[in-house]
Amino acid sequence: MKVLHLSTSDGGGGAARGAFWLHRALDADLDSAMLVQRKVSDDPKVTEYRPAMASALARRAERMVRERLRPAQYFSPAVLNLPIHRQINALRPDVVNLHWVGDGFLSPESLAGVRAPVVWTLRDQWPMTGGCHYTQECTRFEGECGHCPALRSRRPDDYSRLLHRRKSQAWNRLPMTLVALSHWLADQARRSSLFAGRRTVVIPNALDTAVFRPLGREAARAVPGPLAALGLTADQRVILFGAMYPLTETRKGFAHLRRAAEILALRPDAHELTLVVFGSLQGRTPPPMPLKTHFIGSLDDDQALASLYAGADLTVMPSLEEAFGKVAMESMACGTPVVCFDDSGPADIVDHRLNGYLARYDDVADLAAGIAFLLDHPQPRALAQASLDKVMAQYTFSRQAQMYSDLYAQVLEEARWVGGAAAPSRSIPRTQENP
Repeated sequence: MKVLHLSTSDGGGGAARGAFWLHRALDADLDSAMLVQRKVSDDPKVTEYRPAMASALARRAERMVRERLRPAQYFSPAVLNLPIHRQINALRPDVVNLHWVGDGFLSPESLAGVRAPVVWTLRDQWPMTGGCHYTQECTRFEGECGHCPALRSRRPDDYSRLLHRRKSQAWNRLPMTLVALSHWLADQARRSSLFAGRRTVVIPNALDTAVFRPLGREAARAVPGPLAALGLTADQRVILFGAMYPLTETRKGFAHLRRAAEILALRPDAHELTLVVFGSLQGRTPPPMPLKTHFIGSLDDDQALASLYAGADLTVMPSLEEAFGKVAMESMACGTPVVCFDDSGPADIVDHRLNGYLARYDDVADLAAGIAFLLDHPQPRALAQASLDKVMAQYTFSRQAQMYSDLYAQVLEEARWVGGAAAPSRSIPRTQENP
């Protein structure tokens, strides 16, 4: 079986890395390849869309329209309709697996021209909205969008409704199976007018457990890397928080973490607590913090990132909207428990009071209580082992590859039935989940 993955890139951000890791996991048993807008790996089975000038023009058009729309959050207008479906069809894949395809890479109209069965791994909410990647509690994607908060619009027929209609017209009769990274994201897809009634399965991300693994706190802090450079004393307790843009991506919850830190600063051992924040500050000056805090910038090396997780006492992921929660998965693979909110993607990963703490959604006091619970836990080794056990049971490449292989086989068999002379005698459920 030949599977072609479409992704804006094969590296860099979390969505691109997730798509690339899946491709590599599948290539051991299937004929897996990737078509991307920007290639960063040296994998010979990853090719860039041609002509490159068209991709560059599409990216420029996206930026120009985005600047004109002046959205309050990241917004992908899908301006140009590049004939990328021609290159996809020329490669003759059995199944096409879409991932994050923004930045002008794939338009709704081009997707409608793909001949092979389509599986779409949802890595945020853009496929189901009129342009925003996270709805931030807006419910207009359940209808036709319009009056878009992301665009600060009061018009019903604004750009968000235009793009929503383009998607609806292009995908109305397109056979498509959705893969959500979490139950939260699957629920969002079922609520949307674009995807309501379509089959949706939940298959989480996976990671390389040979890289992200427990090292022991003392050993991890001694390894040359971000923690060793801080010169921490033996009694310092490290609370870790990270995002691509921790200060500017408000949905990541830095403001909630800061307010929780104000509560933790009242603890008698507050002088022993150190908050470490990784991710690009985009030139911004961090605000004053109630606890001792180190902002260490971006980390692009997985080994350094793994040592950072392993050297921390706990990781906080207070995201208000999150498709999955890769930070939580990576942290737990390194034996470090996690605190997160109970109504977003990471809630699938964290088991309350077993390998972390699920705080009540948007509740800063409970977030602080969760951090305190892990700091004061009488059996930190049990937390570490439970964290590792969850990852090894649920988030290995072998498990992920098997789940996708089974799904592809089912999708391909259904496509053959539909394309044949007779339809299948049994009905096929349109919505299902893995256990």
